[in-house]
Amino acid sequence: MKRFISVMLLFGLFVALPAAGQTLDYDNVAPHPRLLLRSGDAEAMRALPSKSANARAVHERIIAEADKMLSAEPVRREMTGRRLLSVSREALRRIFYLSYAHVVTADDRYAARAEREMLAVCEFADWNPSHFLDVGEMTMAVAIGYDWLYGRLSRRSRSIIGTAIYEKGLRASENDRHAWFFRAENNWNQVCNAGMIFGALATLERSPEYCKALIDRCVASNPTAQRAYDPDGGYPEGYGYWDYGTGFEVMLVAALQSALGTDAGITSQKSFMRTAEFMTYMTAPSGRCYNFYDSGAGAGCVPAKYWFARQTGDASTVAVDEKFIEAGKIPNDRLLPVYMIFASGLDLSKSNLPKRRAWFCGGIAPLFIYRGGWTSADDTYFAIKGGRAGSNHAHMDAGSFIYEYDGVRWAVDLGQHDYNRLEQAGVDLWNMKRDSPRWEIFRIGPDSHNTLMFNGNRHDVDGQAEIVRHFDAPRRKGAVVDLTPTFAGDARRVVRTAELDKNDWLTLTDHIENGARESTVEWKMATEAEAEIVDSGTIRLTQDGKSLDVKLRNRGAGEAVVWPDHEYKPFEIKDKNIRRIGFVMRLKAGETVDVVVTLAPSK
Repeated sequence: MKRFISVMLLFGLFVALPAAGQTLDYDNVAPHPRLLLRSGDAEAMRALPSKSANARAVHERIIAEADKMLSAEPVRREMTGRRLLSVSREALRRIFYLSYAHVVTADDRYAARAEREMLAVCEFADWNPSHFLDVGEMTMAVAIGYDWLYGRLSRRSRSIIGTAIYEKGLRASENDRHAWFFRAENNWNQVCNAGMIFGALATLERSPEYCKALIDRCVASNPTAQRAYDPDGGYPEGYGYWDYGTGFEVMLVAALQSALGTDAGITSQKSFMRTAEFMTYMTAPSGRCYNFYDSGAGAGCVPAKYWFARQTGDASTVAVDEKFIEAGKIPNDRLLPVYMIFASGLDLSKSNLPKRRAWFCGGIAPLFIYRGGWTSADDTYFAIKGGRAGSNHAHMDAGSFIYEYDGVRWAVDLGQHDYNRLEQAGVDLWNMKRDSPRWEIFRIGPDSHNTLMFNGNRHDVDGQAEIVRHFDAPRRKGAVVDLTPTFAGDARRVVRTAELDKNDWLTLTDHIENGARESTVEWKMATEAEAEIVDSGTIRLTQDGKSLDVKLRNRGAGEAVVWPDHEYKPFEIKDKNIRRIGFVMRLKAGETVDVVVTLAPSK
């Protein structure tokens, strides 16, 4: 009776949702293992290391990690603040690696250890549904082990694990207060829907009607998140969250393909199918990424990109990723085994580097990127963005840029701050209003970003800065960003034009039409270089034995400044070796000026 009531409740929740793009054929569901592995994939995974040195390196990394797990104790239900997420992620890494190791080697030690891990997490009181990402990842973890090791598990273990997936995973989605991810437009939708689909597909035979209804609901809700890729394939939450949100989106569609023989219409979305390019161009010659918003600066092989390459048959999609693996940079990513699945369908010898040097996307976080080349760490890299502070995971950084020249990243973004640290200090971190204490955090507010500030004010959180024009010619590469909405109330008009000349030297021109009162305007840039004021209009940066001059070309219009170290709050991460440089200008009421700043090698 309890199961019947749950099915009826789920059907009731589903009635109000739009119909899924395709009818799913549950009558022809694949046998176990049905998650991610299509017919012939297991054999192809086993053969791949003998065909590719990179694949062999990835395989050996997974096996080495699985070997370490054999003697490790199972994870325990230990919360970090309000999250169980780190435990769910480690459980997913362990169970996925161990399941892979068993499938490719047939060594029962790996299966037994994965079974022990699954039984341990199934004993948890719950998987922390109040923070549903924790449930989504844990459900996926246990579902993979249940499905891939189905024939190896005892009847008792299958019963315990299958019941936990149903009770602690799938049924948790019935609580609308916790399962708000169905309505979300961000990575929560992707991660949590993927977890529910994995759990429901893995245990479809146990509660067929319930699982079908839940899968249909997840598939119907997923397009809400997919709209984030429109119109050009950019991902508004940045590099780190692409790896997260899109990684789980790929898991979701790959599971539907393998289990039900359908992509539910997901591959028909052109912007989604272009989004792997976003990650390719977000990777700089230095090996770092453009880490805007809540992202770290590290870059590396992204396993989910191999699904796109396999789907399109274009190995060049992962050429940058293959270079990382050749350099020994293999991520200890919980989804790493999907590399072996998707790469097995590719001819990696044809992974040619991209030919285009510039990339642009509009949408929620407009972005222009230019690379001077694809073969040298000394190639130029420039990226500039628009957007608004009120979007998911955003910072007050509209108009901000990064710049690498001659092997040095001169203009930097500080990236993500640890969430738990701020939440434990009582910061209202997810309040995006303009007066929120969120914007007092140095890494998140405008003070640390490479953009303008008027009268020390915060940006308008609802002001969407658009890239209104971009250009890519040998003598002129760059973009024009309309920052007028960002500085609403302070200026009548603000437009930033960023141009690289034939030498890849950078010029930034800010056209400012001041508002109805006098204004103090700060032009700011964060750097890891040593900084010296040469004169009132010149700041010389020195790093790695090289030097760059940042010059204000408006003589007498402002003063060069190297700001003192930021006074961090006790709970903030203190950024090492960061300097803020720039110029301070005072504008009369109604004054119009073009502020021109150049960045070029010192003479």
